[in-house]
Amino acid sequence: MAIFKPQDLPKSKYIVSIVAKIKKGTKIKVKDGKSYLFKKTKDINNLEKVQTDFQKYKKILSPNDKFSFIFNDGKNYFRFTDIDKAPFSGMGGQSRNTLGKALADAGELATVMSLKKDIKTAKDTGQSVFKNNPDAFDDWYNTFQLTKPAVVNIVGSLNNYDVIHDATDKSEFTKTITSFLKKSKIGNSNSWNPADIYVIKKSKRADIIKEMEEIVETYDISDGLVNMFNNKLYKLYTDKLLYPISLKQIISDKANVDYTNKPGTIKVANYNIKIDKFNCDLTTEGKEIGLFTFMNDDTKKKINLQVRGFPHSYGTAQTEITSDGTPTGGRLGKIPTKVVDSVMNQYDDTRINSIRYFGTPKQFSNFDKDKIKETYEMYETVIKESKVSNKKKISKEDFEKTIAIAKKDMDIAKNVVMKIQGLKIMHFFVKNKESLSAIMNKMINGAKKISDSNGFFIKIY
Repeated sequence: MAIFKPQDLPKSKYIVSIVAKIKKGTKIKVKDGKSYLFKKTKDINNLEKVQTDFQKYKKILSPNDKFSFIFNDGKNYFRFTDIDKAPFSGMGGQSRNTLGKALADAGELATVMSLKKDIKTAKDTGQSVFKNNPDAFDDWYNTFQLTKPAVVNIVGSLNNYDVIHDATDKSEFTKTITSFLKKSKIGNSNSWNPADIYVIKKSKRADIIKEMEEIVETYDISDGLVNMFNNKLYKLYTDKLLYPISLKQIISDKANVDYTNKPGTIKVANYNIKIDKFNCDLTTEGKEIGLFTFMNDDTKKKINLQVRGFPHSYGTAQTEITSDGTPTGGRLGKIPTKVVDSVMNQYDDTRINSIRYFGTPKQFSNFDKDKIKETYEMYETVIKESKVSNKKKISKEDFEKTIAIAKKDMDIAKNVVMKIQGLKIMHFFVKNKESLSAIMNKMINGAKKISDSNGFFIKIY
């Protein structure tokens, strides 16, 4: 008999997509291979409000911890686990979380492809992830239909433009961007500009590359180089010669467009922010410490932040803001590590920036009694905060046993290493909660790539 743990439960996005299909009158395929038109029952309507909190699922769970039969077409009854490709253990197909980076990469490649050809079926994407996971294709379908019209609305006809995909292009244009990043010591391209594509005027491409190369060759001081390069990038946009565009998954029925880092008009986040709820789980279950939720008092919207691996592994974690508390609630993405480091350093703190802190190649080989004591003291400080939810409190002895297990089991080590890094960030927020607004605004700006040193880009989402 399969027992479903909290981490195996359906995530809210999955629930919302199922409910949306039912409300539209779309048939849902189940594991017998047939499709059924589910009734719009009271249980179905309640599901739309369900979040990832385990307690909120009790209403739809039967006593033996299996999902209740809450779907029906008037004759037949089904559970979540009966739905084809459902993201649960033992169901075949991979969960959306397991697909992770592979799904994001496939989505980006197919979105770029959608600028040149119509994508109506999973097969049209040329991506095995979508062919093997039809529910994932359904989630990206709007993106493939709405991105091109949004780009055309910005650029005009694409006939006179080349579309350069940043991640796959090997041309002189991308080499020039790489030279700029290296000389300015910025690091990776995304830290400077999250544009996924550059839409460039075909007839002026060689001239544009030459102008950009001249700036890289002429300026030696990093600040001067960055300012001149950014100004040139924006000038090329205003001259309708070059459009840096960041492509995001479009989950609504309409594409939103933001213009970010216009020189002289940079609008940084400056919100009143406080802790709403932190989930602190230092057990071996799950892949992260828990969700960090803040309240944006100005917009009355919530900000969600996570600390996890990209991908999940025995390695260093990254910090990601998944909702920024603005009226549109836009997903922002990862905060560059240099931003996290800079902010934490201002408050005499540091993140764990190397797996050597734990030990490598043997997992947790450097994690001695002093580090166990240091970590557990952080945990004790965090769980004393009234806004921290700690349903599975562990003793120091339990934590010592967890480390001992992690030293022998790499799968457990992958979870624990991410949780401790998340705990370190959580401890930083709790310890500096009086300065939380200043800290979070800097992190939001970093996640949005908003600053004088970041390049202009257009985001479609």
